[in-house]
Amino acid sequence: MFIRSVFAGLRRAAVREGIADAQCGAITAIQRFGSALNANVHFHSLVLDGVFSRPTPGAPPVFHPLPAPTDEEIAQILEQLHARVTRLLRRGGRRPEDPSPTDPVAEQMPLLAGYAAASIQELIATGPRAGHPVRRLRTAAAVVDRAKLRCARLEGFSLHANVALPAHAREQLEHLCRYLLRPPLALERLTESSGGQLLYALPHPRRDGSTHLLLDPLELIEKLSVLIPPPRVHLLRFHGVLAPRARLRADVVPRSTPDGAFGDGQAPSPSPPGPRSCPSSETGRLSWAALMRRVFQVDVLLCSRCGGRRRIVAVYPGGQRLRDLLDRLELSHPPGLPPPQGVSAFDSPP
Repeated sequence: MFIRSVFAGLRRAAVREGIADAQCGAITAIQRFGSALNANVHFHSLVLDGVFSRPTPGAPPVFHPLPAPTDEEIAQILEQLHARVTRLLRRGGRRPEDPSPTDPVAEQMPLLAGYAAASIQELIATGPRAGHPVRRLRTAAAVVDRAKLRCARLEGFSLHANVALPAHAREQLEHLCRYLLRPPLALERLTESSGGQLLYALPHPRRDGSTHLLLDPLELIEKLSVLIPPPRVHLLRFHGVLAPRARLRADVVPRSTPDGAFGDGQAPSPSPPGPRSCPSSETGRLSWAALMRRVFQVDVLLCSRCGGRRRIVAVYPGGQRLRDLLDRLELSHPPGLPPPQGVSAFDSPP
């Protein structure tokens, strides 16, 4: 429903530019958390700042950039979304003012529903402090909330569309995607006090000057339990021409080659290789070593002794003694190291 409202705004802008049969595209990351470990389900969508269309039937699609949206256009999209969601809640009888509003979560899992309700209101649900607000430490001055560009608010709904990236900005795009897919808890911001309580540093000071949350261990577990997504629920969605079964997907999504470049001329050329470049596998995907480095920041191909780069020379599938394989590759005794004593570490188990 949200994406349909956004796409409708893009198509209206395309009509004003004289573009017919406009096709939009977006990727949405569903986030269930706020910056204060609270339940706050919201959408982060990467939307193409233009539309695709075919000049003639059967011709390759052409991308048409669109001008940046105005504050009035963002407000119009939010008003449409607000009206659609209100109608949906009214049909399902789930508005608070309805005679008997339904809540499937509360009926099936009342304890989790209580945790979620308290998390949304930033309260404690259980323990001696049940019903009280989460304790905060204020060590900064209050933050002034100035008006933001391309940001609209309406009865609890908000829409912010003031983040844009220029074409070919691959590193900035990756940084933005990492932000959208970040986990709810950053361990480097979590510390334990001398009294056994936990301090969680907020990424930015709140409006009242709060910079830290003060939690008991059980309170932290209570907050984290609400942030776990339900099973078999996809938190990454693809829309429009980027959807898995979209007709134009094969024409607009670039296909990478084994050297990491993009084919078909649909995507920008890759940035020059540098210290942050990641090698590809033969299928065009990132290698396991590159994924380990990007996800866990562990470079398994970096030699801890000399600082050089390791390379894969053979794969051991099992069955044959590893010593025989290393002897054929002349790698059984690395230069500069003393010969092994006793049982060799290269021998395979019996």
